[in-house]
Amino acid sequence: MDIHIRNVEENCILDIVGEIDLYNSYRLKDTVSAVIEKKVSLFIFNLKKVSYVDSSGIGAFLWINATLAKKEIPFRIINVPPFVLKVMELTRLVGFLPVELPGKGPTIVPVGDGKAVGKRAQASRQTKGQQMQVS
Repeated sequence: MDIHIRNVEENCILDIVGEIDLYNSYRLKDTVSAVIEKKVSLFIFNLKKVSYVDSSGIGAFLWINATLAKKEIPFRIINVPPFVLKVMELTRLVGFLPVELPGKGPTIVPVGDGKAVGKRAQASRQTKGQQMQVS
C-alpha cells in the first residue's frame, strides 16, 4: 500500500493505492496519527486506486473514525471501488462511516459533540464557500 498525501488549504487528502490489509493497515493509522498533529480541518481518504481491503482495513477505518471523532475532525471516504463498497455495506458501515456514495454525496455522520458531517454541514466546512474537487 502506498499513501500519497496532498494538502489543499487546511484539508488533508490521502490517496491510497494498493491493498489495505493485515500486513499494512497499521501504516494508514500511523499516517493519520502523524498528520493529525498538524492543523487539519478535514481528512479525505481517496480509495480510487485501492485494489483490496480486508477486515484489518475496515478496522483501520473504524480506528480512524474514533480517533478523529475525539479530536472533532471530520473526514470523508471517497471514490470507493464497488468491491470495497460491498464489504462496507455487508458490515453495515455505510451510514456509520462517512462514505461518499456515487451520485449521492457523503452520508451524514455525527462527529464529536454531535456536529454533522455531510450535506448539512458541508457549507459550514467549506473554505471560503468553495467546494473541493478530488479525483
